[in-house]
Amino acid sequence: MKNTIIKGTFILSAAGILTRLIGFYYRIFLSNTIGAEGIGLYQMIFPMYGLCISFAVTGIQMAISKFTAETARTDPQKTFGILKAGLYLSFFLSVFISILLYVSSDFIASCIISDARCGHLLKLSAFAIPFCSIHGCIIGYFLGKSRTVIPAAAQLGEQLSRVGIVFFLSLMTGRKLLSPDAAMAGLFFGEFSSSLICIIALISDIYKYRKNFSADLFQEQKHAVPENYKKEILSLSSPIAFSRVITSVLLSLEAVFILFCLKKYGLSHSESIRIYGILTGMAMPFIFFPSTITAAISSMILPSVSEAQASGNYIKIAHTTTVVVKYCFSIGIFFAALFYFYGYDIGYVLFHDEDAGTFISILSWLCPFMYLGATLNSILNGLGLTKITFAVNLTASLSRIAFLYVFVPFFGIRGYLWGILFSQICNAALLLWLVKKYTRFRYQIRQCFILPFFIMLCSILPSFLLKAILYPIFHASLLSLSICLGIPCLIFVFLLIICQKAG
Repeated sequence: MKNTIIKGTFILSAAGILTRLIGFYYRIFLSNTIGAEGIGLYQMIFPMYGLCISFAVTGIQMAISKFTAETARTDPQKTFGILKAGLYLSFFLSVFISILLYVSSDFIASCIISDARCGHLLKLSAFAIPFCSIHGCIIGYFLGKSRTVIPAAAQLGEQLSRVGIVFFLSLMTGRKLLSPDAAMAGLFFGEFSSSLICIIALISDIYKYRKNFSADLFQEQKHAVPENYKKEILSLSSPIAFSRVITSVLLSLEAVFILFCLKKYGLSHSESIRIYGILTGMAMPFIFFPSTITAAISSMILPSVSEAQASGNYIKIAHTTTVVVKYCFSIGIFFAALFYFYGYDIGYVLFHDEDAGTFISILSWLCPFMYLGATLNSILNGLGLTKITFAVNLTASLSRIAFLYVFVPFFGIRGYLWGILFSQICNAALLLWLVKKYTRFRYQIRQCFILPFFIMLCSILPSFLLKAILYPIFHASLLSLSICLGIPCLIFVFLLIICQKAG
């Protein structure tokens, strides 16, 4: 199990890092192409878009991944049946949701988001949802089989298409400042490209396995989907989907409350949208960048834990959980320090915005708890404890909204940032306790806490010397910043490899 997780994590992480690097260029390009307020409008529709995806795709994707991991080796025919049932359910749900979103977009924009300009963007986003359902289900299937090359290729294809379309529109129109419609065109073509890659891979996989399966199976399932497969998927996916839907609803409320509370703090509507755009479109992507690695771990952990649980191998589950906790916390501690000390420089050099740098420094404290919490959440879902993860995530979201409503009118956006930190700490602590309870893994203070701090210090300290040498010569330039960020990352990876071999 461990080798499979490491290999799959490496492939997904490599693709994810490359995708995020392209995404950083995309964010910087967007900030200059549609402006901070345009990014704010673009980001404001994503909670609602995420709500639609959660309802139609997320839970079914995880269910397909879990069932595929459990049946791929013992009952491959059932695996294809599960996939077909999942595609059937997800696609028709996504079409229904797309129509509903398109019809009600103006109402949502005016009455929920409180900005009528978002109505047109919501209409455009509706066209992308069915394609998201297709590639989501197929990615779940390949992740369940621990074949991460296809999800990685789909991820890269989506990002390249998204960036390419916006760059092409900017080049063809010759306009320095585009509307957010260009970003929505990128969203649609990104989802379309990802779906196309997944469909081609699935057809190839079916053709390969058709030789080994009886023709009767494919003929039998050609026009019908077994009802028991639908029930199995719905029984597992419903709590996950419901959890994501509630979370997305709360995120939508957060977006509305942020604007409302920032106005009470004394900011204008345009300034509130600008602050929201800087936070979600510039600062948060940097904080989420290292989560590429932990997200890859989470994607591999769920099917692996499900497979081990199906075979009753709880010793492997406990051992794998211990390793995951140690490395996720190490990654979180390291990047928390890196973003704290260099957050302002990142905002100034890349975005030419002091607020972006301030937000990155404050949000840096999220890293250990956010990265660890996401992986622990995946372990519990892999064990089938989806109702528990729903309760935990709901509690964290409600606490964040409470902070937002109480503190933002008095302290501005900093009150919201404090709320995010508080909710993530509580979320990670509760998930850690639950995972320890259900997996019986053992964590050592030295391995899981002291060692990560030691690695972080050994990695970060040399960067201060580099900064003292380079900044007087090159100032806070892209070159000096890249060196000061890159060298600690290389040292960190080297020390992790040394510790892994020694341990």
